[in-house]
Amino acid sequence: MDRIAYVLILLVSFGLKVHSLNKRGMVYGFDKIEPSANLTWSSCFDAFNCSRLEVPLDYSNRSLGMTSVAFIKLAGKNATVESPSIVVIPGGPGGSGVDLLLSYQNIIGQMFGEQYNFVSFDPRGVNNSGLHLDCFSGDANARSAFYQLHRTGITSISSTSLEEQYYSSSIYGDWCNHAVEKNSPHSYYVTTPAVAHDLLAFTEAEAEIAGKSPSTAKLWCYGISYGTVIGSTFASMFPTRIERMILDGVLNADQYYNNYWTDNVDQMDEAMETFSTFCHYAGPQNCSFWGPTPENITAKLDGITRQFRNRPVPLSGVVGSNLPTMVTYSDLKTLFLNALYTPLAKFPDMADVLHQVERGNVSGLTGLFEQSNSITDARLTITCTDTYRTNRLTTIEEFKTWVDYTVNKSKYIGDIYPMLLEGILCRSFRPQLPDSMGFKGKIGGLNKPTSFPILFASNTIDPITPLISARNMSSRFAGSVILMQEAVGTYSRDDPFGFSIR
Repeated sequence: MDRIAYVLILLVSFGLKVHSLNKRGMVYGFDKIEPSANLTWSSCFDAFNCSRLEVPLDYSNRSLGMTSVAFIKLAGKNATVESPSIVVIPGGPGGSGVDLLLSYQNIIGQMFGEQYNFVSFDPRGVNNSGLHLDCFSGDANARSAFYQLHRTGITSISSTSLEEQYYSSSIYGDWCNHAVEKNSPHSYYVTTPAVAHDLLAFTEAEAEIAGKSPSTAKLWCYGISYGTVIGSTFASMFPTRIERMILDGVLNADQYYNNYWTDNVDQMDEAMETFSTFCHYAGPQNCSFWGPTPENITAKLDGITRQFRNRPVPLSGVVGSNLPTMVTYSDLKTLFLNALYTPLAKFPDMADVLHQVERGNVSGLTGLFEQSNSITDARLTITCTDTYRTNRLTTIEEFKTWVDYTVNKSKYIGDIYPMLLEGILCRSFRPQLPDSMGFKGKIGGLNKPTSFPILFASNTIDPITPLISARNMSSRFAGSVILMQEAVGTYSRDDPFGFSIR
């Protein structure tokens, strides 16, 4: 059973009338919506309402001015304006909740219940919300040059690759710091604690519209991946302001704030090993990389891995008039990592590519590593401002120690994961932020229980947001429980909210 069905365990049915949408002039972009301090909704995107909520840059120093956060709302078929709004907190960092809700508008009511309103948002620094940062100030050549210097592939691709990745990483932060100093002095005010406070501001503004007391308003939310960091931060900062909270695909928030990820590689190889089992039991008609035993399939997979580690494959490009290229070990590792996010959907594709490689055709691997570039200014700005005071990944010794850990923990993914996560890029960020923008202390609420227990949800084998993280986070919050789905992957097959750590 898909774990999303269990959402209904916590959500109380209200059975209210259908909410009729506002029929004012329709808009199809947030640029047409004026920011407001009182959550003024405008009809948008055919079936939605949109608002740009004005919020303080710094809640402890409102004299600094305001920014705006884009919210989007969809009424359930049986909902009214009085129905609770379930806020879907997007993943990332850098994921757009607006795009998320627009994409899955046709099924979200089936997942949660049509008696609710559904809200999502773009956090500060993301898409339609304020405080955007272009670290290279529009200089595409400089950005490209940095990528070529830094993105060398797996950490052991050469005898100097780890050092090249470490020392080149300072370039990124230097450019971001310069862009903020020159063009956008408040672009570093995008920290997760500030986003948590924005969610409280939304909850209070919505209560005020409904004629209720803002000071007692409570949040209904469902957070995914990085959204679970926002959720656990909110629960730590405002434990008495939770009505219902479900955190699914859980990240260890302490490791996030320390920029030192170890939980994330805990189940990667365990997940990869299920490929051989699934492929064998699917049979040769359904798995092109089939073998007579799971062990045989694993042996073939390991043989291909050794082949690419020792010898990349050149493609001349003569046939088909393509440009010359080289298929590398990093491309193969990227195939593995991509498949692990959604194994049930991607394992068959991976099997097809591996089958073609067996037959001498490596074209299915072409460019996979290059296309996997996870460096986005929004993601890194949020991550690096969150971790700049507690960053445990600043020296080359710390980088080597962490890389050694990931490599030893996962033979399939450990050597490519540091280049995907890119936490090393935070080491030269120098945000000048007040204490109020950072998270103080440790995540949790054992001494201050939340007003309603948190439900943490996890697959039993999760290669990116592993079960150990859900257990760790649940142990921090009194009364919380873990709902486990017996499945493999970062998200279950029918769960559309598959945002990765990008």
